[in-house]
Parts: sequence; C-alpha cells; structure tokens
Amino acid sequence: MNRNNCIDRLIFIFVGFGILLSCLVLMGAKTETSIGRYQLEVVIRNRFPDLYVIDTATGRVKWVDSKNENKPFETIK
Repeated sequence: MNRNNCIDRLIFIFVGFGILLSCLVLMGAKTETSIGRYQLEVVIRNRFPDLYVIDTATGRVKWVDSKNENKPFETIK
C-alpha cells in the first residue's frame, strides 16, 4: 500500500469513529427537568377553595392551606 492510501483510510476511520461517538452521546443524552412535575387541583367546597398539589413523579398528593403557602413541596405535611 502506498502512504496516501493508508492516510486516507486512517482519516475515514477517525471520521467514522467521531460520527459514531457523537451519535451515541446524543442518543444517550438525558436532560433532567422538573417542568410539568407538579400539578395543581382546586376544589371549591361551600365557597372555600381547597388546593391540592400533586407530584406526578412520585404520586404524592398534599393539601395546601394558608399556613403552607410559599413553602417547598417537601416541607408541606
């Protein structure tokens, strides 16, 4: 084999490896996002609203009253 043919093959191997690696990285990329994780449900009983927060990742439901406003979900009992 001549030298130019060998260099061309090495270039194709590295380019192919780069394309394969980039595809594997992009296919395995996972973004952790919390958008849409919590849902609110409002129930009105006798003209008083009850607010429920639902964690769609774990399925936990918590009732929010005036004492629990502006608190993180984990601290609400």
